[in-house]
Amino acid sequence: MEFSAMILNMFFPDYDDPTHDAHIIDLGVSQSLWLANLGYHPWATDHHFRGPWHSTPMQFAAFLAPQLPSDCYIGFGVLSIPLYHPLRLVESMNLLDHQMKGRVLFGLGSGWKGTEPEAFGVDFEHHASGRAAEETLEIMERLWSFKDGDPEYHFEVGTSRGKIKRRVMPAPYTKRHPIIMRAASRESALIRAAKKGWPTFLGIFNADLRDQTQKYMKALAESNHPQDVVDDCLRWCTRDWLSVVIAKTDREAKELEKEAKAEQLAIRGRFAKKYGRLDGPVIRPKPGQSTADAYVAGGDMLETVAGSPETIARQVEELANIGINHLLLRFIGEWSGETRYICENSAKLFAQEVMPRFKSRPPMRDPRQALR
Repeated sequence: MEFSAMILNMFFPDYDDPTHDAHIIDLGVSQSLWLANLGYHPWATDHHFRGPWHSTPMQFAAFLAPQLPSDCYIGFGVLSIPLYHPLRLVESMNLLDHQMKGRVLFGLGSGWKGTEPEAFGVDFEHHASGRAAEETLEIMERLWSFKDGDPEYHFEVGTSRGKIKRRVMPAPYTKRHPIIMRAASRESALIRAAKKGWPTFLGIFNADLRDQTQKYMKALAESNHPQDVVDDCLRWCTRDWLSVVIAKTDREAKELEKEAKAEQLAIRGRFAKKYGRLDGPVIRPKPGQSTADAYVAGGDMLETVAGSPETIARQVEELANIGINHLLLRFIGEWSGETRYICENSAKLFAQEVMPRFKSRPPMRDPRQALR
C-alpha cells in the first residue's frame, strides 16, 4: 500500500509579507524531505496568491527530486490545468517525469474558483462548469499521442491556442504519458477516468466513497485495458484524508484535534478579515453559505480522522478491503505555528505504527475483486 502526505497543508496567510517568502519556501523544502524520509511521498498543491511556494509546483518538485530517497514519488494535488497552456504543461510534465524516472503522480483537475482563474483570464463559466478542464485534458491527450508525420493539429481552449507540426519533446518517460490521477467528483468523469485507464480520487467533495469505488471498479473491469494499465489504476486510486490527527489514545487525539483546528481557524479568520475572501476546498457548505465562508469556518475539516494508531489502522484496513491502495494524508497542525508538534507527532506515529502494517500489502490485480 502507498502513503503520501501533503506538505504545509495549504498555505500560511499569517505570513504573507514578501520578507517571509524565503522562510516559507525553506519550510516547504525541509518538511518535504522530512516526510519523504519517514516513508511518505510528498505532495504539493497548485495555487496562487496564497503562499509563495506552490505557485510553480513543478519547479519546486524539480528542486526536490535529487534530494529524495530513490523509491520516493512526488505528487500534485491537483494541478489546475485550465490555468496552463496545454503544450507548456505537457512539456513540463514530461520533463519532470524524466527527472523522477516515472515517479511522479500528477493529480489533474479544475482548481478552485475565484481569484485564480480571474488572474489568468479564464472565463468564469467555462471554468466553473468543468468544461475548461475537460477540454484542456483532451488537448493534452492529443499532444502525448502526436507523432512526427501526423497531420497538423490545431487547438484552442480559453485563451490558449496552438498549431502542432512536430512531436512534443521530451516524450514522457512513462509509457503512454506520465501517471495521471483525475479529480472526478461527477459520475460521468469517474467513469471516463476508468475507461481511459486513469487512477482517480475517490470519495471527494462528500461523494459516497463505497459507491464511487464500486462504479469505478466496474467500469475499469469492463474496459479491457492491458494489465499494466489496470495495475497503475489499482495501485494509485486515492482516498484523500483532508484532516488527520493521531495520538497515543483516541481521547488525546480528539483534544489535539481541537487545538490544531483552533489555530488554523484563527489564521483563516485573520486573513479573511484583512482581504475579505479566502477560497478553499469544503465538504458540505451550509445552505446559502459560500465556499469561501465555509472554508473560513473549517469546511474542509468537518470529517477529521482522529484517533490512536489502532483506531486509524482499522480505518486504513477498511479502505484496503474495498480496493483503495493509496492514501493521501493532511496532518493538521501549523508547521510554522504553535501546533506544529501535533502535525509532527501525528506523522511520526502513523509512519512508525500504522504504515508498517500495510506497506508490504500489494494492491489488487483485478478490479472485479472489489465488486461485492
